[in-house]
Amino acid sequence: MNYIKRKSTGIILSILAGMLCFSSVVFAKNVPVELQLDRELVEVGDILQLGLLIENAQNVPAPQLQNIDGFKSQYLGPSTKMSIINGRSTSSITHRYRLVAMKTGIFTLGPFSFNHKGDNYATKTKDIEVVARDQGSQQGGAYLPDNGSEKSLNGKIFLNVSTDKSSAYINERVAVTIELYVSRLTIRNIQYPFFEGQGFLKEDFGPPRQYRKSLGDTFYDVVEFQTWLYPTKAGKVTIGPAKIKCNIVSRSTRSQGRRGLDSFFDDSLFSDFFNRLQVYPKEISSDELLLDVMPLPEKGKPTQFSGAVGDFALSVKASPLNLKAGDPITLNMEISGVGNFDSVQNPVISSGEKFKVYASQAYEEEGIKRFEQVIIPLDEGIVNLPEIALYFFNPQKKEYVTFKQPPIAINVTAADEQGVKVIEGRFSAKGAGPTHVLGTDIVYIKEEIGMIRSQGKNIYSNRWFLIMQLMPLMLFCAAVIFQRQRERLSEDISYARKLRAPKIARKKIKKMKEYLASAKAAEFYDCVFKTLQEYLGHRFNRSSAGITAEAVEELIAGEGLDAEAGLKLKRCFSECDSARYAIAQFDNAQMRQTMDILEEAIDYLERNKQ
Repeated sequence: MNYIKRKSTGIILSILAGMLCFSSVVFAKNVPVELQLDRELVEVGDILQLGLLIENAQNVPAPQLQNIDGFKSQYLGPSTKMSIINGRSTSSITHRYRLVAMKTGIFTLGPFSFNHKGDNYATKTKDIEVVARDQGSQQGGAYLPDNGSEKSLNGKIFLNVSTDKSSAYINERVAVTIELYVSRLTIRNIQYPFFEGQGFLKEDFGPPRQYRKSLGDTFYDVVEFQTWLYPTKAGKVTIGPAKIKCNIVSRSTRSQGRRGLDSFFDDSLFSDFFNRLQVYPKEISSDELLLDVMPLPEKGKPTQFSGAVGDFALSVKASPLNLKAGDPITLNMEISGVGNFDSVQNPVISSGEKFKVYASQAYEEEGIKRFEQVIIPLDEGIVNLPEIALYFFNPQKKEYVTFKQPPIAINVTAADEQGVKVIEGRFSAKGAGPTHVLGTDIVYIKEEIGMIRSQGKNIYSNRWFLIMQLMPLMLFCAAVIFQRQRERLSEDISYARKLRAPKIARKKIKKMKEYLASAKAAEFYDCVFKTLQEYLGHRFNRSSAGITAEAVEELIAGEGLDAEAGLKLKRCFSECDSARYAIAQFDNAQMRQTMDILEEAIDYLERNKQ
């Protein structure tokens, strides 16, 4: 009997074990991992970043990437991301690696796969091309033994100025392109270019464009700026030289003996950042550029021509089209096209004696100039608006163009008779004096004062009078409250610091927004880090210098607050470390997201003060 029981028990345990094994297989899932590369074309010795993005995860460990053909790899650390939308939170983690290209060729990275807690994580593949580099090139930041001299920068950074045409007419629009070429250098704080000259007007530069370009056997990172200029006098006009100010980041001379790829992996990241990098201000200049400016031809020049140069079109809308003589008509005239809109004047209206024309108002936007003008028909029976024409010189056709608006039909009827009274003197004679028209706004003179009545209410029933009587009592209460608040601030240090915390945060966040607007990532994340330390130090009455990512959980738990706020603050610390120690590069969208997370965390802590 006991044998039967033991056998039954063994069978049951075997079935349970099989079910557990089956369930582990059934519930194991395949998790996709996104493979990210910052570039897909590099030179031998170039450094690039590889990222493994895992959605809906926070604590997945970093996989080991070994024996990647053609590259040396180094793990940089994780970057976490968390967002809350409509009360639902999502998170992700990106493990970042630094790769150094070791040889030429086309290589396939991935697929990378690993297992964590029974789940299978795997990436797809990506191809990357590695091309040859000039002999003697350096990886990462350039090594400049003579502190950024012209000799050490020869061929590594230069400025080029070009125009879309070599000759132009007066007032013709000329595109000016300024390109900053950089090879094997690290530069920061690039300012907008500037150039001087006489005989032309120029617009402000638009947003720059960045791309990669090869000149011969050398690859360059190019920053392109574009603007427009308009010549104002005939002859040879000199453009430039153009200049750009920036900072060049280079390795210091004490690392001279270790500049190879192996030393890059032997030295620690922090040693490289703090001890081996130096910043030199530099102004890069271009050559001068000559533009041949021709005067506008006199042949075929209309007498109404006012100086507009370009290729334009005119459209006119009028309202109302059915009216009476003496009523106003509003003309909306829109000029579109390509050219110098500053030289475009109001279209010519051939009004004659049938219309009274008033001054126009001009409005300009990108590629369009509008004029709003009022005209008044003086007689009834007019069937068309006056002729409206635009005169300009087309530099492409090299001729003057007259653009006339097709006739617009209108219907003008007779004006209404107005009840106007004419008052003449009792003994006036013909020609004795002028006739005066009596307007409707004249009030007659009263000969009697009329009935006198009391106006308004008694003063004691006026609410403002009562408020003024209570004002001294209100001021006294405010003074008592203010004095008690001062005493508490001087006696309770913790309360005073907690009260100052949001003011400090608001001041720092305002500074962050300035750095965000000017795309200064390093200054932005340094400000975020200081804001975290100072705000949390005052909020929890701790030393600001001792506030770190590790201390956040202890502070949040000590106050009994939601752990989600701690995760947001830790993420801010993590991104600050990544940006401040050159581990990762952040764009404006990521910077704004960091600031939004910081503001959400601070707002939560302020709403849950105890």
